[in-house]
Amino acid sequence: MEMKMMQAEMGQRDENRRKADHGSWINRRRKWLQSMPNVFSIALMAAGSLPLMAIYVWMVLVSFSDSGLIPKNLTLENWSFLWSELNIDGYIYPSVWTIFLNTLFIATGTSIFEVLFALLAGYVISQTRFPGRTILLQSTLLTHAFPAITGLIAAFYILNTVGLLNTLTGIMILKVLGGIPMSTWIIKGFFDEVPRELTWASQADGCGRLKTFMTVFLPHIWPGVAAISLFAFLSGWGEYVMISVFLFDDSISTLSVVIKSLYNETSSASYGQVMALATFYMLPCVVLYFFSQKALMRMKL
Repeated sequence: MEMKMMQAEMGQRDENRRKADHGSWINRRRKWLQSMPNVFSIALMAAGSLPLMAIYVWMVLVSFSDSGLIPKNLTLENWSFLWSELNIDGYIYPSVWTIFLNTLFIATGTSIFEVLFALLAGYVISQTRFPGRTILLQSTLLTHAFPAITGLIAAFYILNTVGLLNTLTGIMILKVLGGIPMSTWIIKGFFDEVPRELTWASQADGCGRLKTFMTVFLPHIWPGVAAISLFAFLSGWGEYVMISVFLFDDSISTLSVVIKSLYNETSSASYGQVMALATFYMLPCVVLYFFSQKALMRMKL
């Protein structure tokens, strides 16, 4: 009798072990299947990113090479434009630091004014109710439904009328006006995430709108401010079409236009200098990305 009971217990333990092993296998299979979309996503992003990274690495290596398109011998000669004139194929370009400051003026001005106006508009649309609010909110995205190139003719006549044609200020104003709708839409989402209770508590403590904005809203929307600031800066820094259309004086040119002209006019022997200038053009964007990476990761769109 005892032997039968022992055999029954052993059989039950074996059965429980088989069920546990089967359940463990099912769980592993389920986890594996659930992870497949992530694996495919990572593989797809890697397949798209590696060629781009290879191009950027090749560009940097060529900028420090004296052997044309195939980097071999390292040299700093291609970077001589930082401390002397930019001379490519016998043509002397304006000082690279003047061109850099022109580009920085457009990018910085675009970032400052676009963020300022977007903050004001986003706050009003998110925290107040007024007639036409829904239509105004929808129109912020409607402006991006039309190709930007279609507005160049109207922009040309407007700049010419107000005397801002062939000026860096005119380009900056156009960039600000073009970027405000999308920045407003983005920052409004951050304002919507701020709990109403914090606003009511601040008002109950006697805080005005400005103090409430600075002490309650700004700490919560800071990732959004950093994000739209970066987007606005990069938009102004990389602008090419408006500059090539509305600026006629080489002395107020920008890095994007100069680099484009160098690719069209230089020989293969000067590619090292062109790549050095392109790397120099890319450095501020890389630096800004690393400084704003944490804020970008906290964005909720």
